[in-house]
Amino acid sequence: MKQQDFTKRLTIVVRTDIESWQGANTIAHIAGYVGNKLGEAFDTGTYFITADGVELPRNSQYPMIIKAAQCATDIRDAYDIIRTHDLIHIGFIREMIETSDDSEIETILKDKKHKDIELLGFGVFGENETVKELTKQFTLWK
Repeated sequence: MKQQDFTKRLTIVVRTDIESWQGANTIAHIAGYVGNKLGEAFDTGTYFITADGVELPRNSQYPMIIKAAQCATDIRDAYDIIRTHDLIHIGFIREMIETSDDSEIETILKDKKHKDIELLGFGVFGENETVKELTKQFTLWK
């Protein structure tokens, strides 16, 4: 087992004006993407073991904070700033729930400018203070 790293976090920001299933889908895909990017750094070992020997897979060693965006403009503006930083990040767009075919998304996006893409949420992973500062304008999801 490796020592837990308390210096980093994942914050996911999701719009509150989308349907609940769309929000859940957005959060799941963002968390999955970041977990994949972290690879071996994701956790501190393979299992937690109970007193009776049951193995429970470990979760992420990093905190995951979900925040709410009230306005599509606010989430876009924040994500545009995050994209300029050297952090693991992902924007989740409407096309990612309207089709599961990446080639369709590529075709759709070839005809759209970035400013015309509907952002449903974003995730950013990095040093605690940096991520807190970049997402401070959003409130915790309730």
